[in-house]
Amino acid sequence: MNKSHSILFFVLVFLLQLVISDFLHLGPWVTVCLLPFMILQIPLSRRPHVVMLSAFGLGLLLDFLSAGALGLNAFAAVMAAAPRRFLYRLLVNRDRQDKTEIPTLRSAGNAKYIKYLLALTAIYVIAFVLLDCVSFRPVGFIIVRILASTVVSTALGILLAISFQHQH
Repeated sequence: MNKSHSILFFVLVFLLQLVISDFLHLGPWVTVCLLPFMILQIPLSRRPHVVMLSAFGLGLLLDFLSAGALGLNAFAAVMAAAPRRFLYRLLVNRDRQDKTEIPTLRSAGNAKYIKYLLALTAIYVIAFVLLDCVSFRPVGFIIVRILASTVVSTALGILLAISFQHQH
């Protein structure tokens, strides 16, 4: 897939995130987030500070355009972007040192890709939920919300990854 198709896919995923944020309400228990998938789509050749700034910008733009608290998605996106390269080396690329690729289901392998996406999503959701629920919710609610949001968001990210794979 050429660069313009990748950018278009990225923009469409962001617009989908906006639609989900504004119109898909699954109650207080589930927060659906696609920003971890979008962070995963940034080439690994990008320097970590560039990735974190990009994640911050995406999160802030999402916060500004949706009905959320300003800075909440931005904070969670930076928390997910910071360990991205480390998690890639740990979960996906133990043998190769090729850092220029964008991991896909095909290039990383299904199980490794899903673990990588799950880890990024879990970090994002934990940061998001803990900041969103600061001392206002019971611990049981926070744990259930983290688990449910991580599962739903990872599943949606896998569906997008399958769609992205078919575009290649």
